Amino acid sequence: MTSDNLNEKTRATADTTFQIPHITPTAAVQRALAVFDSLGLIRPTADLLFKKLMTDSPDALLDLLNRILKPARPFVELEFLNTEVAPDADGEKAIRLDLLVRADDGKVVDIEIQSGGAAELEQRAVFYVSRLVSESVLAGRRYESLPECIVIFIIEGEYFREKGLAHRAFEYCQTNVDEAARAERGQMRLHPAAPKLHFIELGKLVSSSSKEDPILQRWVDFMLPQSVADWERVAGEFAMFSELKKKVERYSADDKLAMQQRAIDEARVAHALEMGGALRRGREEGIAEGIQQGIERANIANARAMIAKGLDKEFVCSVLQVTPEELERMLA
Repeated sequence: MTSDNLNEKTRATADTTFQIPHITPTAAVQRALAVFDSLGLIRPTADLLFKKLMTDSPDALLDLLNRILKPARPFVELEFLNTEVAPDADGEKAIRLDLLVRADDGKVVDIEIQSGGAAELEQRAVFYVSRLVSESVLAGRRYESLPECIVIFIIEGEYFREKGLAHRAFEYCQTNVDEAARAERGQMRLHPAAPKLHFIELGKLVSSSSKEDPILQRWVDFMLPQSVADWERVAGEFAMFSELKKKVERYSADDKLAMQQRAIDEARVAHALEMGGALRRGREEGIAEGIQQGIERANIANARAMIAKGLDKEFVCSVLQVTPEELERMLA
């Protein structure tokens, strides 16, 4: 992986805080959402539609991953894997990933689309990649067989407080190296197969036009078009996006899918409002319990609202990232 601006590794020190409470929708993102609203379409960055598009269009996902990761030898084939990651032991958290694939060179890649609230996003990324690593070590196998595990978060708006790079890549590196040695030898990576994390802020990419990463610009134009003309243009110029556009139009006509996506979006808005109140109460009272109680109240309210709309419990669990047992306790 080269060390150009896109793939520059950003090392977060103990006194640096990147996270802001929620994803910030930029003006460019708002314009893109207005484009899809005017066309009566579900936006491609919406959770359900993105997963459906990529699952039904493996060649498109292959193109996207090659453009994001820029492997020395481009991927030519992907195998879709089970996105349900069971807990290693009783009491541990189960997770459901958005998309999980194995490339033909053995790399295991999790692709997460994030279009709403983003509490604890970095922690989630670390947890996800750690679970992928533990799932990849089979009993009786040597550690040298461990595949390279990668988690990619594609973020609809802006997330990191710092301006600049829209694509940040992290991996295990030696930190106690003086600046002279680092300048001479570069970043000291632990191992080529060490876990890696990528965060791509589409809101920043579209705002910076093609200055940072022209190779991803086609995808940015498709996912966040700034006008109906832009949406038509990218579909007219590239056959892959023409097919994706047809699928967006077809899937958007599915009433059940549209209802489920609306439920997710509404749940995120309600969660953000409740979290804002919980953070204020927590600061005023000086206790962490206020924040945790706010999270629990938001989840309970969202769960009950989605069930009341007729959404099945399995779907609600996937939205809230809770187990069936946790959901039953919320509904009791």
